[in-house]
Amino acid sequence: MGPSPLLSFLVLTSLMFLFVTPSHSSEYDVAPEPAPPITSRKISRNPEKVTVSLYYESLCPYCSSFIVGPLAQVLETDLMTILNLRLVPWGNAILDSNNTIECQHGEDECYLNIIHTCAINLWPDLPQNEIDLQLIAMQKKHFNFIKCIEKQYKAPDRNGAEESWEVCSGKLRLSAQSIKKCYDSGHGKKLVLQNGKETDHLRPPHEYVPWVVVDDTPLLDDYVNFIHYVCKAYKGKSLPKTCSSHPSTSTNKDTSLQSACHASEARSGDSSGKHQMKMEPLA
Repeated sequence: MGPSPLLSFLVLTSLMFLFVTPSHSSEYDVAPEPAPPITSRKISRNPEKVTVSLYYESLCPYCSSFIVGPLAQVLETDLMTILNLRLVPWGNAILDSNNTIECQHGEDECYLNIIHTCAINLWPDLPQNEIDLQLIAMQKKHFNFIKCIEKQYKAPDRNGAEESWEVCSGKLRLSAQSIKKCYDSGHGKKLVLQNGKETDHLRPPHEYVPWVVVDDTPLLDDYVNFIHYVCKAYKGKSLPKTCSSHPSTSTNKDTSLQSACHASEARSGDSSGKHQMKMEPLA
């Protein structure tokens, strides 16, 4: 006597369930997007290049003038072929024992220091095995963004801090979403604290900003003549044409300590007008 139709149906149904696996394509089961890698700005350098580090704060008028003036002009010359340019936003900010940051020029400066830092991290220099033109193009991305913010903010009909960088990201076609994510996630705050640690460990200690260092040598109040020091420090075979057309000696005529934002003023204990921002300590 053969098996009943009902028994055959039950056996067949059971076999079907054994071989059908549950689907994992549901929107609730999608694996989370991996976090973007953290880019370090401390990359190996070509020993024949000269490193120029600018320690600054976003709303110091003398830093702004230096960035949009002499520094911006250099990026359009052949001096960039021998130059590693580093921007380090922090300046005369103070991190107290409670991990609170005080910025010399108020709340907007704390905010823009982080925005600058995010841009530098998002569009950094390239490794030294890349060709020079690519390196210069990448340097120009974050530099042009920072230069644009400085111009926007100090204009007579200036925008607010947030609107300034958003306008600039739009003009330069840089991802505003990436910058905002860097800031909102707290990653930018951690990076700016690294800038603070580097700035506070300068030897000799910085006294004001802009504070320009050429191959570990601070230029002090002669920072405007940084081209002279770059050309002097270059150890390569042939100097760029910019060096030939530049005076062979320093021309410190009208640069004075008054053309700077002094660290002593930020540390004087007068915190009026300063913005305090609570920061989590670095791991």
